[in-house]
Amino acid sequence: MSRWWSCAVAGVLAVAAPSVAHAQTFELFGPDSSRSRHESTQNFLVELRGGPWYPNTDSEFDGRATPFADMFGTTDRLQLGAEFDWQFLRINPIGSIGLGVGAGYTSASAIAPLTQNPMPAAAGWERPSDGQETTLQVIPGYAVAVVRIDVLARRTVVPLVPYVKYGVGYAYWWITNGDTLSRRSLGLSPGASATDSDLGQAATGGSLGTHFAAGLMLRLDVFEPAVQRGWDLQMGVNHSYVFAEYVRSDLGALGSRPQLRLGTETWNVGLAMEF
Repeated sequence: MSRWWSCAVAGVLAVAAPSVAHAQTFELFGPDSSRSRHESTQNFLVELRGGPWYPNTDSEFDGRATPFADMFGTTDRLQLGAEFDWQFLRINPIGSIGLGVGAGYTSASAIAPLTQNPMPAAAGWERPSDGQETTLQVIPGYAVAVVRIDVLARRTVVPLVPYVKYGVGYAYWWITNGDTLSRRSLGLSPGASATDSDLGQAATGGSLGTHFAAGLMLRLDVFEPAVQRGWDLQMGVNHSYVFAEYVRSDLGALGSRPQLRLGTETWNVGLAMEF
């Protein structure tokens, strides 16, 4: 997994590098006088993140059924992700406005429970064979507008940068039993019954909804300013951060057709670099 993420980040940086030299951030209220003359221009931000994940799949059944908990339990899973922001508008000296895209990966696996106690038909879940491992794999993505307020970090000794994000999200998901794609219906709306045709649908799909996040970044320049200046001169990295954020996604809540609810309310921690 770590090798996959390293390759992904390297690919993002390789694609972005040619654009960095030419991209410009439009500045309101004149140039930012707080930027050091030794500091390169700032146009983009990359984040690497991770945090717990547990979907609100069972919420649509209003307590009448808990198919996700019955199948996979109630333990949080780990979700890893990355985000790339274009900071296209600088409002001096307050902060920046940007557009961001992100993607991640998570999964949940469990051995199928015994069939003596079948799930409610309203849940729309076709129970797999006894003793067979069932895995739900999810690739969530989103596109958001981002507002970052960095006036404290630029104008004072307080190295904190709060931010908010809001936009749309989409998750592609699939379910397998062992190495075989499972066939079941997971997108039924509350109160719907599982028919033969429903149970014949392939267990792949997408969930569309909203994505909101709010967080706080700690600028690491304050601890090793000489090292950060060297990064800027050699690699074009203006600033580096650690951050923590609150996330609420409502994946599966938008659209006219029933969708698998994969939204969650959680938190993330991660590393970020501006360049």
